[in-house]
Amino acid sequence: MTDTARLTARQTNRLITALRHGQALDLAAADLGLSLTSVWATARTDTRLTIALAGRDPDAPEEHGRTLRADFLRLLALGVPPSRAELILGTGGSGRWRGDDPAFARACDAVSDASAPYGHVGQIRLTPARVARFLEELGKQGTTLVAAAAAAGVTPAAIYQRRRRDDDFAKAMDAARASARA
Repeated sequence: MTDTARLTARQTNRLITALRHGQALDLAAADLGLSLTSVWATARTDTRLTIALAGRDPDAPEEHGRTLRADFLRLLALGVPPSRAELILGTGGSGRWRGDDPAFARACDAVSDASAPYGHVGQIRLTPARVARFLEELGKQGTTLVAAAAAAGVTPAAIYQRRRRDDDFAKAMDAARASARA
């Protein structure tokens, strides 16, 4: 195995098991015939291994929430807006996380501020085509406003602003929601 090669799934699982049993990383890697460089290369993309290297059990239930929070911060760092990050992760939990965890809220703000130069800077107009797409999606059963806005390529804030200032748009939204419930 070359030093830059990644570990196989079997090797990774064996290493995680050794770490769970309290074996030191350097000894576990040596016993399994693994180079530390390969361990680091694998840990770049293997969340379970990274958690084990941090000294925790990657299969513990609380690690799922911690991983989602880390993935959310990673998406923010890449310039993805919070509403789109929630859609990518399949969760609506970031607002709750921010309210429950002031440290996480500060981290979100810091990452968003740092990634601002990489995010979308122009305003996307709510064109007639985007309005039609949004209303079409909103009219589908089980579709949230956030998901419908994302499908139309606009932010939920743009939708709410338009709803406040345009009575016809508000009525069309209400009709779409009613058809989704029917």
